[in-house]
Amino acid sequence: MFKYSGLLWSFAAFGAASAGLFLGSADSAHSDIAKFHSLLAQHRHVPGQVIVKMKPALRTAAMADLFANTAGVDVFETNANFATVKLHSESQTAAFLENAATNPAIEYAEPNYILHTVGTRDNPPENIPNVADFGRLWGMKNTGQTDAEGTVGLVGADIGATKAWAVTTGNKDIAVAVIDTGVDYTHPELKENIFVNSGEIADNGIDDDANGFIDDIHGWNFAGVSTNNPMDDNEHGTHVSGTIGAKGDGAGNKIAGVTWNTSILPVKFLTGSGSGTLADAVKAIQYATKMNVKIMSNSWGGGGFSQAMYDAINEAKIKGILFVAAAGNDSANSDSSPHYPAGYQIDNVMAVAATTNRDTLASFSTYGKRTVHIAAPGHKIYSSIKGGGYNTFSGTSMATPHVSGAAALVWGANPSLTYAEIKERLMKSRDFIPALSRKVASSGRLNVYNAVMGIYPVSPEPSEDQWRDIAFNPAESAHPYANSFKQEFAFEAPENVKFMRVVFSKVELEDGYDFLKVVDGAGKEMDSISGRGTDTPTYYVEGNKLTLKFSTDSSQTFWGFAVSKVQVVYK
Repeated sequence: MFKYSGLLWSFAAFGAASAGLFLGSADSAHSDIAKFHSLLAQHRHVPGQVIVKMKPALRTAAMADLFANTAGVDVFETNANFATVKLHSESQTAAFLENAATNPAIEYAEPNYILHTVGTRDNPPENIPNVADFGRLWGMKNTGQTDAEGTVGLVGADIGATKAWAVTTGNKDIAVAVIDTGVDYTHPELKENIFVNSGEIADNGIDDDANGFIDDIHGWNFAGVSTNNPMDDNEHGTHVSGTIGAKGDGAGNKIAGVTWNTSILPVKFLTGSGSGTLADAVKAIQYATKMNVKIMSNSWGGGGFSQAMYDAINEAKIKGILFVAAAGNDSANSDSSPHYPAGYQIDNVMAVAATTNRDTLASFSTYGKRTVHIAAPGHKIYSSIKGGGYNTFSGTSMATPHVSGAAALVWGANPSLTYAEIKERLMKSRDFIPALSRKVASSGRLNVYNAVMGIYPVSPEPSEDQWRDIAFNPAESAHPYANSFKQEFAFEAPENVKFMRVVFSKVELEDGYDFLKVVDGAGKEMDSISGRGTDTPTYYVEGNKLTLKFSTDSSQTFWGFAVSKVQVVYK
């Protein structure tokens, strides 16, 4: 179904005759092979598959040598700069990754990670209700009703949806890509809000809109095979879609999405088992970017840091797209153990934690004061599933579509806003929840009514406009830094300072191996930073003393870090 157009690469002639450049042995000059074996063991991935991005100057003649002795190479359907390389064994895969790190013709190579949904079924299908029951949607309006587990809710622990709907019910011009297991686009709650590609003539076998995809009327299916049918075969993507945009005001409907009028673009890369590959995920993001959606809703995660996915999300940023992502269900601090894709430090990414009907952080939810932006209802959430049914799921998968739907509702009422302004408004308009103050960057839970109205509740924590720069001695690592290295930088401000933090112009550390720890004057660790970012502030400490503790492991080294500001809030 996919139409190749104008590709410059040809892989047909690849054979085993050439000696090849990649399939080296562990005794080569580069000696990081153990780390690549560890990387492959640590994260689920497609055995023997690697994602490769070639440098633009590479010529076809050289490529036969580069990929000789591999089991095959597939060019990405959405971007010909990327390819999936298939190796014969895991040992070859590790050797390939090792040698690719220093090969001048390769920009980067990484495992084809297995990604997965971030949510699970709570009730079996036979318990699906067959009557309208708005009272089940405690996340939209919490009157103290019990959830599916029998827990009595806290009145007002909701996103304020009913109030927001008195102002606006959405805008069909705002397209939301649901990148997931597909969507049941025939579901009675969803069919009126499914994206229709007006540039295509259905079933004529022609790529009418010249986007490289034939007859993509309702999106695309990248899950292993490439087809124009993104029908859900799992239930997860349809559940997510119901929370975003179930119609809400039609006769016989049983639920309401956060926005009643939107255009949901189904983009399937997860299979019926709820898993998918990095290659297919990147294709899905690239496709949604081509389709000029405003929002991507991503209730999935897995694998380590991927440069290919980072680049795809960054391309979406350049197109002005907000990338909403599930923080994860690991009960972990993502500031020190990033969960991807929510953990990518790109400013169009909005990571979402999950709350209960009592405004507590869900026990399963990943959190992070620096890397998770906001929380939203994600425990015992009732929504649509495939086949016209309904069920209750839990997970940050269920929190994410509350934020995606809220972004669509706010954007529909304010179409001139940018993704950055939408993200800022959602964060500033949250309800401040003390239990979340050290768990998410905004210290609160989504309130879509406040976001629609531009209401920003007062917080006991310092706001951005309170921070003041002070003089400081230069503080940065070597570039690149050394292996097995420790270094400390101590900062002290005037005694009349209440809060203190530092801001990095750039951080580029080996993700999960090299760390910057932020310690307050009493010696308590307040923040842990790994990976990469730009213009990154630390979590604040109370008082006028702050110490940065930098430590590295014994293998790879990266650029390091540089402090650009030391900031304080005065008493």
